[in-house]
Amino acid sequence: MVGTVQAEDLAFATFPRALGVQVGRIAGIGLSYQRWDGPWGYQFAAGALYHPLMDDGHDVFNYNAGAQACYAIFSDDFSTWLSSRLYVLAGINHRGYKEAVETPPYSGDYVAGDFHPEFGLGGGVGVEAVFFEHFAVSTEMVYALFWKPIEPVAHEQFAMEILPQVSLRYRF
Repeated sequence: MVGTVQAEDLAFATFPRALGVQVGRIAGIGLSYQRWDGPWGYQFAAGALYHPLMDDGHDVFNYNAGAQACYAIFSDDFSTWLSSRLYVLAGINHRGYKEAVETPPYSGDYVAGDFHPEFGLGGGVGVEAVFFEHFAVSTEMVYALFWKPIEPVAHEQFAMEILPQVSLRYRF
């Protein structure tokens, strides 16, 4: 039935899990896992970088982890090789990094700076296209609220943004 979410939607019922990569400030940036169970789904992503030499100004380390809950509002198998799902989502994110600070300025020499934690909360809409029952591409647009607790002034601690997110995954 077109316009509804059905248990027999082939790509999502036959292959409810997916592994791949995700890029998004709420969803997380890094390796990703997703699972759909009927109209409900969830996804996690996490990643980390470590640059002890801080060459070219790279932060000493940078990590993030995100989690999202999703609810499908439309799902259909358009053909044997194309399925899609329109969904709403809500998610949380934590990011932390220790920045590289150039000392003195313009010298090319870096030292480890302060640790910066950041927390995010957001929600929006997404579309997932699945090709040949396995290759999934998702695009999402989210409104996000971020809190940086170490900022000294209260109005600098919060920021609200609208952000795109994308993922590439293999359904299994």
